[in-house]
Amino acid sequence: MDKNKIEFAGWIFFTKVVHIIGVKRIPILAKILAKIFFYFIPIRKNTVISNLTKAFPEKSKREIKKIAYNNFVSMGITFMEIMAFQKMDEEQVISLSDINNIELAQSKVNTGKGSILLTAHLGNWELGALTMGLVLEKRINVLVKKQRNKLVADWMSEIRERFNNKEIPLGASVRELYKTLISGGVVGIVGDQRGKKEDGIIVQFFNQPTVTFQGFAALAIKNRVPIVVVLNIRKSSGKYVFDIEEIDYENLPESLPDQIVELNQRYMTILENKIREAPEQWLWMHNIWKYQ
Repeated sequence: MDKNKIEFAGWIFFTKVVHIIGVKRIPILAKILAKIFFYFIPIRKNTVISNLTKAFPEKSKREIKKIAYNNFVSMGITFMEIMAFQKMDEEQVISLSDINNIELAQSKVNTGKGSILLTAHLGNWELGALTMGLVLEKRINVLVKKQRNKLVADWMSEIRERFNNKEIPLGASVRELYKTLISGGVVGIVGDQRGKKEDGIIVQFFNQPTVTFQGFAALAIKNRVPIVVVLNIRKSSGKYVFDIEEIDYENLPESLPDQIVELNQRYMTILENKIREAPEQWLWMHNIWKYQ
């Protein structure tokens, strides 16, 4: 049996476990798994601690270690909740969230000129796309990065497209994205991944020079469509609170390259402020500062 099949078998096993124990018991299992993968089989633990130390230099080693451990718990909850989505209906998915300022998103996606919904690996980002599609009654065309394991990727595609949303593979024709926006559609982008050193741009994130993609900003400027940032944070009750904010085009620099940098900086500043509210809930396992 090859590596992909073994990984997928493990994924399906945990999915069945989650379906058996139910959503409310997920945090219990997440804490058990966090202890295993933080203390005994440390996977990406050093990356998490290194990132947190750079982001929060004012915190002690003990505080950093506590946030790092809770990050493992949080990621466990997020991924097991994604597994649970397979058995949830529309009402159950919507019931997981309280949404602030939904009127802003509604007004932007209904302009008829298309819009970009921008999110990040914070809280439960997959829940964000599902919930917004249902609440806004709009198809979210979600830009996704191709995963190494096609079996897991196909499983995730079924989850993402359950309620009328649609995947657009990263690297697909830019023309398809433009077509979606021109037709009044909504493009969903997770914008906080590390960019490529050769063609990325540099912004400040937690006072660190950070390489990110031109991505959403280049697309937005070309089509002059609304950019709406949608981020969620998990509360102790297990529900998520969504905050919605628009990135406007006011006071942009004159040159196109500088405009792209500025829009990305505005997004990363919004994201950083939200992460500071619940630092354990962002994906610190991603080596965001690889090129430093």
